[in-house]
Amino acid sequence: MTAGVYSKARVIQGDPGQVVQRWLIAGWRDLRANPGFSLGYGIGLVLAGWGTIWFLNASGMAWMLLPLLAGGVLVGPVATVGLYAVARGKREVASKGQIALVGAILMVFALTWIRAATVLFAIVYGLRPFAGFTETLQLLLSTQAGWVLMVAGSLTGGLFAALGFAVSAFSLPMLVDRKIDGFSAMGLSFNAATHNFWLCVWWGAAITFLTALGILTGLLGLAIVFPLLGYATWHAYADLFHGDA
Repeated sequence: MTAGVYSKARVIQGDPGQVVQRWLIAGWRDLRANPGFSLGYGIGLVLAGWGTIWFLNASGMAWMLLPLLAGGVLVGPVATVGLYAVARGKREVASKGQIALVGAILMVFALTWIRAATVLFAIVYGLRPFAGFTETLQLLLSTQAGWVLMVAGSLTGGLFAALGFAVSAFSLPMLVDRKIDGFSAMGLSFNAATHNFWLCVWWGAAITFLTALGILTGLLGLAIVFPLLGYATWHAYADLFHGDA
């Protein structure tokens, strides 16, 4: 399909689970075709994650771990730009400056979510000193107020995540592929997500599940999950905007 610079995404029919599976299989093929580059990318992310955890613990700011993790999910797609270029088959990026713009907007989303999480904690528990990550986790799981906070935080974080996903899921690979401004790319990404709603729900669920698996392995699994999802995201974009996954 020949697409104009501002062409909208097509609506993909069929079983969304099978479509998502097709994207992941295509991503896995790319990972196997570029093992050194892919694992290097993933290991770099793991090392950055370990470094962040160490710094937060050493600085007595372990309470920031969960909000930063959620914020990292919002900003993380920016780090996959190099993977999109490899999956595309060309190393150059069409709209480098605009990627920085989208990254800055996602960073604002992340910082707003971190602030919202801090405010929610203060509303429920007041301006009390942070007792430590383990103690706070026990407090959340063993009290009614803790469960209220977790539900409210999950709903708030879910809204931020959904909006961030809708505007970034396809805008970043589009900026690698096309000469287009960041706001137009985000608009087209949002349009693609809303017109392929259930497909994007499945895609978002797959991303969440695989990312959670990577985190539960002490971040080690992200060395594979991160490049896999990066490549698969390119194929999702190509399928929606070029009709070729």
